[in-house]
Amino acid sequence: MVTIPLLNISLVQALLGIGVLASIWYYLTALYSAREFFRWAARQRAAAADPDDAPPGVTVLKPLKGLDVHLYENLATFCRQDYRGRFQLICGVADPADAAAPVVRQLQRDFPGVDIELVIDGHLYGTNYKISNLHNMYRHANHDLIVIADSDIRVQPDYLRRVVAPLRDPNVGMVSCLYKAVRAGGTPTALESLFINTDFATMVMVARKVEKPSYAFGATMAMRRETLDAIGGILAVSNYLADDYYLGHLISRRGLRLVLSDVIVETVLDVGSWTRLLQHQIRWARTYRTVRPGGYFGSVLTHGTLWAVLTLLYYGFSPASVVVAAGVIGLRIAAAALMCFRYLSTDNTRAQMLLVPLKDLFVSTVWLAAFLGNRVKWSGHDFRVLNGGEMVHLTPPLPAWQKPPLLKPTRSAHDSV
Repeated sequence: MVTIPLLNISLVQALLGIGVLASIWYYLTALYSAREFFRWAARQRAAAADPDDAPPGVTVLKPLKGLDVHLYENLATFCRQDYRGRFQLICGVADPADAAAPVVRQLQRDFPGVDIELVIDGHLYGTNYKISNLHNMYRHANHDLIVIADSDIRVQPDYLRRVVAPLRDPNVGMVSCLYKAVRAGGTPTALESLFINTDFATMVMVARKVEKPSYAFGATMAMRRETLDAIGGILAVSNYLADDYYLGHLISRRGLRLVLSDVIVETVLDVGSWTRLLQHQIRWARTYRTVRPGGYFGSVLTHGTLWAVLTLLYYGFSPASVVVAAGVIGLRIAAAALMCFRYLSTDNTRAQMLLVPLKDLFVSTVWLAAFLGNRVKWSGHDFRVLNGGEMVHLTPPLPAWQKPPLLKPTRSAHDSV
């Protein structure tokens, strides 16, 4: 057995001790960071005021594929904005038969006062289909401020007004939003929501305290048109899996600030099955590993439940190990509950807090699986993720409607409804 002479303990004991202490430190830091974030957000809301001049026009791009759960209501929240400036909502699909298209047409009928456009365009420019969809929509954008938001995002009426406000500062290049999960039902969905609300959210809040933001989140990316064009447009990330990360990174490299808004949006989940949960978690983990390999490897030190279980097993469930493990897991559950109920006000139940340790062990397993390959499944297609974050196809051929000759773009606005 390898030992550390000065401490008279084995290497395994030292590793377990480091893991336990690091995870305790992380949970406490996460709670502190969350408290500071929400205090800051409250001050931002209290100080917010509409500018005297007319707000700039905004184009919101919504890339769609398929009939997401509650898609109509998600999109409708973007039509109920109290923004005083001009506002354009562009929804894009690649397939004319996409089930999302009739939903957009219904929105056009239900919100005749909102400038809603449906762009149907199957042109592809890289392996990231969502980016191709966004580029096809971007060509129809009428305004100087661009907001990109995923299809499963739901927002409040003051969303646009608050999100674009920081862009009045010429040194701000992009505004992004934290998001919390709203569940549509099912145990896999509950675990996914716990991951977002108790892992992802805390990670973002801790990162905000310890590093300068240099990446964004697909839930919201707000920027000026000139900023986006200066980095080569949306197609600058047309072959990248983590398109939101790299868009933010490219803007940050130009010396512009990335701002995390005080707005928290909702993502409506419907994982559906254990297989889809596993595929999504592995895709997220391998994405994280490719863009921040050092940070991803070190993140295992924050897996308190894993270190608690390993401590129990190593010490044969001795009384001391039981006390340590119970303390770590108890702190973990308490931190998760505070995040869900006090800070984020999620729809997770108190009973689901007992699932947090199970979710943690699942996440630790996925953490390891991320090192065992570089394949991911996304929107029904298989890809290989290369070092540096680019991805290549593994599942040809493409659907017939995406083969040459490519579809000519069509545009559906209110005057065509």
